[in-house]
Amino acid sequence: MDKNIFILRVEISASVRQSTQIKFDDLRLPQSVIETLEKQQSVSVRPNLSGKLKEFLSDLRIEQRKLYDECTIHQGDTHFLHEDFFEDAMERIKNIRQKASEFNKQLCNLWVSEHEKWIETVGGFLEPLFKNEEAEALKMAKDAYLRLFPTKKEFESPINVYVLGPNPAFLDVARNKKDHPLTKAIYEASVANTTEVLEAAKKGAADRACLKAAELLDDLDVRLGTKVGERQTGGSVRRGSWQIAAENLRLISSYCPGFENLTVLSDELLEIGNQLQSDNAKKKDVAYQKFSDHKIKIRQELENIVATRDSTEGLETLKKSLSLSGTYRDLISKIETAESEGQLESLSDEIQVEKDVYDQRARHLQNLFDRKAELIRSANIGLAEVLAEVQTINATSVNDLDF
Repeated sequence: MDKNIFILRVEISASVRQSTQIKFDDLRLPQSVIETLEKQQSVSVRPNLSGKLKEFLSDLRIEQRKLYDECTIHQGDTHFLHEDFFEDAMERIKNIRQKASEFNKQLCNLWVSEHEKWIETVGGFLEPLFKNEEAEALKMAKDAYLRLFPTKKEFESPINVYVLGPNPAFLDVARNKKDHPLTKAIYEASVANTTEVLEAAKKGAADRACLKAAELLDDLDVRLGTKVGERQTGGSVRRGSWQIAAENLRLISSYCPGFENLTVLSDELLEIGNQLQSDNAKKKDVAYQKFSDHKIKIRQELENIVATRDSTEGLETLKKSLSLSGTYRDLISKIETAESEGQLESLSDEIQVEKDVYDQRARHLQNLFDRKAELIRSANIGLAEVLAEVQTINATSVNDLDF
């Protein structure tokens, strides 16, 4: 059995969107043309958001291919490195990392020019399509596509290089601490590279946990005890949203310290949710109180997590969800007590601001808003208008009437 063969993986990726798909419907083609293209399995337009980003990634992947071709053998995506080629492979990886660092610096300086090119691209395919439309429609379409471009901060260091290994392909039991199949250099490289990838994976998992926690908080703010069913707790046919959250958090807490208490609370929430569905009235009443108390405990634990973790996209979303959660009940009260269209208009702006932060709460607020607006509109319709509307009804038979 070969003891001098190691597994090596080099990953080159971008942390920002690289391209976007413009669907056939977006191009306003005749329906018959769209159907013909789809039948032929044609691919809709997919422009790159940044030509330079694509160019730099392509350059690095060429170097990655040279490393694989000239230093390793492979089967599919698994690459094997012989110790005779270790030094050559490490030198090539070092050069790839250096080039990636240089490209990131260039991209940081190129953000303005690359953004301007994307603006030209968007204008080029949208303006001919909207030449007979109102200016506002064109502006809305442009804004939608322009928002896809990475922010200046995201463009500061979008290219990532991760190296896994070299790790031994075969493991033997050592007789003593010096009896190790890895040379010191290979061992140190393996530990450093693999640790970097593992830490990146932990950071990504923690970010997903924060996003999942924000979704859970969103749901709990809207959910009443009487509205808890299998869609939350799951059943024999499909998993519920709370069950999925609990399973995800349980997995992540095994790798990332700091989420253990939230995992326990999520599991307890599932049990309370099952109790809320009980046919026993006394058991259900007890569960209602537990549910109310448990929501407070989950909120407190999320506040503890926010206070102890470094900033990430998921954490920022969780922070916003926590801070806006307090205003949610205020908005409900304002909508319910509104007495004029002018008051509702000001609340409409507040709801719009929150929509990108908490989906379920925003939908609930929007439904309340729409119902209240209909009531106010109905209250403001004069009797003369109602009579005029009735007089326009022309029925040819009794069956045409709905009263």
